Amino acid sequence: MNGNIVAGLVALVLVLTCGIVEVVLLTNVYEEMHDKCLTVIALSDDKTLTVEQYDDFRNEWVKLRETSELLLPHIDVYEINLRFAEAEAYVKQGDYKQVTAQLMVVEELLRYVPHLMMPNLRHIV
Repeated sequence: MNGNIVAGLVALVLVLTCGIVEVVLLTNVYEEMHDKCLTVIALSDDKTLTVEQYDDFRNEWVKLRETSELLLPHIDVYEINLRFAEAEAYVKQGDYKQVTAQLMVVEELLRYVPHLMMPNLRHIV
C-alpha cells in the first residue's frame, strides 16, 4: 500500500511540474510573439511592411501554433490563424489599413490566450 501511495505522489508531482513548465514556457513564447506583432503593426502603420517580413512573422506563428494546438483551446488558436491568413492577403494587396486591423486582433489574442493557460476556477466552471 505504501508503494502505491508513493507512486501516486510521484506521478502527481510529475504531472504538476510538467503543467507548470508548459504554462511558463508557452506564456514566454506568446509574450515574444506579442512583441513581434507590435513591431509588425508599426511597420504596417508606416507602410513599410514587406511580404517577406510578414512571411517571417507568420512562419514564427506556425511554429507556435503547432505547439499551441496540442495544449490550448482550438477556437482561440484557430481565430489567430484566420487573422494571420486574412492579413497575409492584405499585405500582398498593399492594403496596410486592413493589415493593421487584422493584426490588432492578433495582438489582443496573443495577450489573451496565455491567460487561458492559467488554472482558474472560472475557466473550469
